[in-house]
Amino acid sequence: MSSNFPRALSLVLWTVAALLLFGSVATLRAHLDGAREIAASDAAFDDNDLRGAVEHARRAASAYVPGAPHVEQGYARLRAVARGAEASGRPDVAMLAYQAQRAAVLESKSFMQPFPGRLDEANRNLARLAAAKTAAEGEQAEAARRLFEEAQAESGAPAGWGALLAAGLLVAAAGLAGFAWRALGAGGRIDWLRGRWGIVTFVVGAALWAAAAFYG
Repeated sequence: MSSNFPRALSLVLWTVAALLLFGSVATLRAHLDGAREIAASDAAFDDNDLRGAVEHARRAASAYVPGAPHVEQGYARLRAVARGAEASGRPDVAMLAYQAQRAAVLESKSFMQPFPGRLDEANRNLARLAAAKTAAEGEQAEAARRLFEEAQAESGAPAGWGALLAAGLLVAAAGLAGFAWRALGAGGRIDWLRGRWGIVTFVVGAALWAAAAFYG
């Protein structure tokens, strides 16, 4: 085996570990920002500030992390405000909520589009509301509150899942770094026995991340 192989493998492992560490920090920050925006959205709604509730919910939904609870909570609040506002004869607020939903989906796009269905839903409802000349049958403002409270109850995932996403990436990064440090020698050999705990740590971190993404 070439003496350059362990050096190249070490470089790859350290690079991946650094990327995972960066991802852990970014995930934790998005989780904290998202949770803060959800709390602000709830407070604004309780103060009857629907526009403020929509804006904060949009920011929460835009802080995209796979499996993070605040993302689903943000979209649930936007949908609840839109439906409740339209039912109570406030199509302007409903349009604002769907515009916020559309913006959140577009802001979450990177190399992939995570929520094409939500984008289509927002576009269809915006087109429908724009074409409508009058509001649908009016209902009491209590209908909007009931819908919003239902969204709160249905999307109340434990906040710990978001932190666990970041922790999983951090543990996986530590495992790769530990494997690179202990298992890669200068003689062209990989000492799997010395690096076994690094592999175990990486697997544990990956499992933590997968569990948080699936159950969160």
